[in-house]
Amino acid sequence: MLGTTSASVDRVLAVAHDLVDACGALATRIAEVPAPTGDEAKRATFVRQLLVDHGYEDVREDSIHNVTARIPGEHRDATPLLLAAHVDTVFPRSTPLHIVREGNRIHGPGIGDNSLSVAVVLLLRTALERLGLTPAVDVIVTGNVGEEGLGDLRGMRAVMDAHPEIGAAIAIEGQTLGRLTHQAVGSKRYEVTVTGPGGHSWGDAGRPSAIHALSNLIARLDRLPLKHEPKTTLNVGMITGGISVNTIAPTASAIIDLRSVDVASLDFLAAQVEAEVRLTASRDVSVAIRKVGDRPAGSVPLDKGIVPIGVSVLRALGLDATCDASSTDANIPISRSIPAMCIGLATGGNVHRPDEYIDLDRLGTGFAQLIMLTMKVTQALSKGKLA
Repeated sequence: MLGTTSASVDRVLAVAHDLVDACGALATRIAEVPAPTGDEAKRATFVRQLLVDHGYEDVREDSIHNVTARIPGEHRDATPLLLAAHVDTVFPRSTPLHIVREGNRIHGPGIGDNSLSVAVVLLLRTALERLGLTPAVDVIVTGNVGEEGLGDLRGMRAVMDAHPEIGAAIAIEGQTLGRLTHQAVGSKRYEVTVTGPGGHSWGDAGRPSAIHALSNLIARLDRLPLKHEPKTTLNVGMITGGISVNTIAPTASAIIDLRSVDVASLDFLAAQVEAEVRLTASRDVSVAIRKVGDRPAGSVPLDKGIVPIGVSVLRALGLDATCDASSTDANIPISRSIPAMCIGLATGGNVHRPDEYIDLDRLGTGFAQLIMLTMKVTQALSKGKLA
C-alpha cells in the first residue's frame, strides 16, 4: 500500500524523476509518427509494439485502432481502473514533425497534446516495478483514437463499450499540471449546407446566393442569447463554398460548435439553432443539416469519490488543485455515471500549434501524481469506496 507520508512521497518522486529523460525521449519518438484524427493507424501500431516491449499484458488493437493493455492487480475479480492517453493530434499528415529538445524544453507538433501522456503511461509499469508496487485492482491502459476535433471521442466510446466492467477512469493530457477536470463540457456540432441555383454574378444577378443565405443564417445565430451560467457557447468554426469571385455561389457550408456543461442548456441551444436553419430554406434555396459531433456533458462531485483523491495527491506533492470544466476523454465515463476526471502531467504552451512545447522541469511531479493516483484509486476500487 502506498501512503502519503513524506518518505513515501519522496520515494515515488525519486523514481519518477529518474524516468523523466526516458519519458522525454519516448514522447519524441511517438510525436514523430503522424496520427491525424481519423488516421491514427501508424501511431497505433507503433504504440502497440511499445506496450509489448515494456512488458504490458493483454496488448490489443481494435478495428478503429484503439490500443489497450493491462497491468494485473492484486484483486483480479474487482472492477479495474482505466488510464486513457489519446494518440491522435490536430495536425494533418502533411505537417513536418520536427521534434527538438533544447535543455529541459521539447517542442514540436503534438508533443504535449498528447505524445507526452502516451509516453508516461508506457513507462508507468516500469515505475511501479521499481517501487515494488502492485495496484490493488487491474489497470487497463489505452492509447485511444478520436479525441480531437471531429473525432467525437469515438475511441473512448469504443474502449468503454468493450470494457463495461471499468470502475473508474482517468484521462491524461501532457500539459496543465495541477488541473483536475471533473466537469465534462458537452458539445453538439453541426454541418449546415445551403444549396441555391448558382449562376453568373452579372448575367444572373438577382438569383439567391448560397453564401449570402448562409451568412444571413450565421448573423442570426450570432444574435441568439447565450447563458453565462451555466456557461453555454456557440461558434462557427469553418466556412466553405462558392466557385469563383464572379459566380453566384451554388453551395456553401459551415461547421457550428455548441457547448455547455449543462445538458438542458445545450439541448435548448441546439433546438434554437435547428429552428434558425429551417427558417433559412426558401423556394429557391435548400438547407441540409447534419450532426457531426455529440459529446455528452456531465460532472462528478468535488466532495466525494475520485476528485478528493486527486486533490489529496496534488497536495501531498506540494501543489494546489485547479478543478475545472473541459471537453476530454473523461466526458464518456462521466456521462455513464462512472467516477472519472482528466489530469495534466507537465507545464508547456502553444497547444495545437506547430511550435507546441513541454517543459520537463515539473514532469517528475506529474509522473509521481499518476503513480500515486493509480495506487490510491485502485485501493478505493478494491474496497468499493469510490462510488
